[in-house]
Amino acid sequence: MRAPAEPGRVALPPLAPAEARALLAPPRLPVAAAARLPIVRRAAAIGVPMLLSAPAAGGRLRFARALHAIGGRAGPLFGTTGRRPSLAELPAGASVYVDVGRLAPEAALALEARLDDGDVWVIAAVEPGETPRGTLAARLTAVVLDVPPLRARTDDLVEIAAGVLRDFARRAGGEPWTLGSAAAASLAAHAWPGDVAELEAVLARAVLAAPGAVIEPEHLELAPPVPRAEANGTAHAGAQAEVEFLLAELAHELRNPMVTVKTYARHLPALLEDAEVRARFEQLTNDAIDRMDGLLENVLDFARLGVPHAESVAVGPLLARVVADVEPQLAGRAVHVRQATSPDARCAADPEHLAYALKNLFTGVVREVPAREQLALEATANGVVTLRFTAGAEAADRLRRLAAPGESTSLADPTLLPLSFRLARAVLERNGGSLTILRESNDATSVVIRLPAETPKDER
Repeated sequence: MRAPAEPGRVALPPLAPAEARALLAPPRLPVAAAARLPIVRRAAAIGVPMLLSAPAAGGRLRFARALHAIGGRAGPLFGTTGRRPSLAELPAGASVYVDVGRLAPEAALALEARLDDGDVWVIAAVEPGETPRGTLAARLTAVVLDVPPLRARTDDLVEIAAGVLRDFARRAGGEPWTLGSAAAASLAAHAWPGDVAELEAVLARAVLAAPGAVIEPEHLELAPPVPRAEANGTAHAGAQAEVEFLLAELAHELRNPMVTVKTYARHLPALLEDAEVRARFEQLTNDAIDRMDGLLENVLDFARLGVPHAESVAVGPLLARVVADVEPQLAGRAVHVRQATSPDARCAADPEHLAYALKNLFTGVVREVPAREQLALEATANGVVTLRFTAGAEAADRLRRLAAPGESTSLADPTLLPLSFRLARAVLERNGGSLTILRESNDATSVVIRLPAETPKDER
């Protein structure tokens, strides 16, 4: 029976021992790391924490499930989420997977307390080259398992790809696909910014495209390398200006909740005698901290998106998911969404990037929609998404300035728009999309998102 989920953590499904052993053997696990598995088993038996230094996109979570499977722990494996994961009330004998690179300071203290107790086996995770902060650095490095990024494992890459193809064949119940020599050379020459997750997606598409059992270069859809920016003053100045605006908007967004926290701290002595007012100020402070935490988490998610990898995306289901994600913000302003989406609406983009951009865009737009108004959401077959709502001239002008920032935009401008809107625009442009703001009659404003069109099948 699976343990119930709690906010900040989730019970992960167990991995079969045979699958775990296959995953933890070369070439999927480097030879040096595989040689340390006997130490890992002994560490699991007595609850000594271990550090898993591996890319998140390199199958790090699956490695953690495999380590739990071979560790012989009596309890379940939990995965934690966010900067403030739930580490309390874990059953004795359990294991817990924690991304220590994302922990807030108070969560790091809670993790140290769990290490003191020693009743839970901690599998701490970091990206290669990162180290835990503070005293966690010393406490989590008794046992370290290093899995370098795929781009640094060119000698193993073809064998890893062959293992992925064997997994596909096992699921299909047939003979495994093989890599032609030219296809293997193409894989070896690729930079793999998306690590093993990208490799699996590329091979999945190849298996679907190949008419036979041999994968050739024409079956591989590898994203082109990202061109280096010209090392000139103009490019540097543009990048510097964008960074300055992002930092300025982050500071602008954080300022109000910080004022709330400071006000609470300043009036704390007077509040001690009035329980009702104290409770109200405490709620305001908690809301302010949650807002700051959400802003920082959003910026971290933006930084982790990486290079986009385009694929065919059905726009309707994606929009429905995004609207469900922003439902709390919509409900808070009593804004109703009327959707009209063509069933043929598709685009070619990275679905993770697109979901991030649309969620941030909706979050920014909801701030500009008057309370108790209606937001019309339309998506056409050619990949154009339109958000139409009623807003005053001032709001429409602010939206236009953010959608097309230019020399007129100033860091001293006190009406900087939400950071979420600027991040959304940046990710849309990274995926070949665009954003336009149109002022219509009767104070109506339309936010028009043009998504990259999907290539027709007969032109692929």
